[in-house]
Amino acid sequence: MRREAGGEVRRGVTFIKEIVPRRAIAVAARLTYNEPYVALPMRHTIAAQVNDDMAPGTVRYEWRQRTGWSGLTVEARGIAAPLEAGSEAEFITEHYWGYTRQRDGGTVEYQVTHPRWRTWTVGAAVVQGELAALYGAELGAVLQRPPNSAFLAEGSAIAVHQPERLNY
Repeated sequence: MRREAGGEVRRGVTFIKEIVPRRAIAVAARLTYNEPYVALPMRHTIAAQVNDDMAPGTVRYEWRQRTGWSGLTVEARGIAAPLEAGSEAEFITEHYWGYTRQRDGGTVEYQVTHPRWRTWTVGAAVVQGELAALYGAELGAVLQRPPNSAFLAEGSAIAVHQPERLNY
């Protein structure tokens, strides 16, 4: 999403579903932002790194549904690199605004702040599990296909600011 406000172009994101490990996080996000959060048991594995720049190797994030564990696995390689201007990784990671439809049909906007993340190249990426149960049949079918592209971002702590209602 892209919106201009006060001469500033705000690139943002709207979430279809966000999976978190704690029910309190999901409840707070739904009540405060009306975001589509769901709490599920989660686990992850990250291979040990030699230093902060080296790729961690295999990284796996999983969540448990009624039908078993689902998740994604990537094989990261190389050295962490700063985002390149105009790259796909920059386009995906550099979103500092969130937009959420409200129960009354309106929209709220909220700012998310974090430092620019470095990324690693990914040689292989696999998504497995029953994704239709979370995302619906049509999107679930798309998500079952091999990814067209993948990268691993280092991530960081983030700050989510108070939402503001947009008046259209």
